[in-house]
Amino acid sequence: MVVDRTSVPAYVQASGPGALAVRPLRILQVNSLLSGGGADNQTLELCAGLAALGQEVTLVVPEGSRWEPLARGIDGVRVVSLPGRASRPLGVARALATLVRSLDADVVHAHQGRDYWPAVFAARTSGRGTRAVVTRHLMKRPRALSRWLLLRTAEVIAVSRAVEEVLRRDLSGPTRRLHLVYGGIETGRFAPVPADVRRTLRSGFGWSDRSIVFGVVGAFNHPRGKGQMEFLEAARQVHAAVPETRFAIVGSGSMEADLRARIRASSLDGIATMVPFTDDVAGVMNALDVVVHPALGTEALGVVLWEALANGKPVIASRLDGIPEAFEEGRHGVLVPPEDVSALARAMEGMARDPQARRALGEAGRAHVLARFTRAESAGQVLALYRRICVGRL
Repeated sequence: MVVDRTSVPAYVQASGPGALAVRPLRILQVNSLLSGGGADNQTLELCAGLAALGQEVTLVVPEGSRWEPLARGIDGVRVVSLPGRASRPLGVARALATLVRSLDADVVHAHQGRDYWPAVFAARTSGRGTRAVVTRHLMKRPRALSRWLLLRTAEVIAVSRAVEEVLRRDLSGPTRRLHLVYGGIETGRFAPVPADVRRTLRSGFGWSDRSIVFGVVGAFNHPRGKGQMEFLEAARQVHAAVPETRFAIVGSGSMEADLRARIRASSLDGIATMVPFTDDVAGVMNALDVVVHPALGTEALGVVLWEALANGKPVIASRLDGIPEAFEEGRHGVLVPPEDVSALARAMEGMARDPQARRALGEAGRAHVLARFTRAESAGQVLALYRRICVGRL
């Protein structure tokens, strides 16, 4: 089921004298990793969006996790950190059960596979009618226990139609409990900057106004990362055809030494730049001309594509799993077959030679994200779902 804006109840959309008075929901969000991946990004975005809608949000995270400081910086969200061994599944289950009872939580919502059953356990043992919700951020087939019991014990959100199709095929139980709800981003943070700011950002990386800069943004862990090796091979071909092109690999991971070696071996020193992971992804994107997402293997959606489009950057991405749902080919960017370096190079060269197309695609892409994939939009849809399943508690 797609929860679109027309289905969001008046008490989510409206405010003021004519609005229906409904108490805020007490919502427990759970993410026992929060190490910086896409699921972690969307967990924080949802928490921020629900808090902005006036809900009482508590987020459970592992103590000392990479993004715990970001979580603690979200206005209106209470953060509970689990120390050491308590962040393992049994510890999470115990902690959640205690929190559900102490908060009298209406909903407990898990975002990592390891947290699904602790969340279900906490909800079902609360004695308060607490509802369990899980979000599936992966294309990977769920494990046997989840395939058999998940729809019988929780509401399940798929982050893309591609993920929904996997779950619809593999999960047993009532399909009315399976929901498609796209995530969203904060478009105030991801937005184009004035020309002088952009010029300053680019000069920091050694890129001139004449440079045409392509960048991949994302982790690069073994064995193949997000296609960064393929990107560098395409970059070698594109630079030979269009010398003004420059290339950036933005992120961190276990492949760093291999990527640096490939840059040297491809004679791309000074042409391709490794940019360390930064929380200011929006700033780096504003220094680029085109964002490339040459994903391999599986990809549930690719939130980085929305971030790029919101920054007014056209995208080139693999035609893989949920990626084509993030944007419209030909209107906001280009899709290429995964692992096809020649096709990737042709798409990049085409973008490099056509500044008007880059500008038009980027402008249309930002409008696309503003219309469909904002944090507020996504949070409103999830809140509407919460309220439907919590009718008996309100």
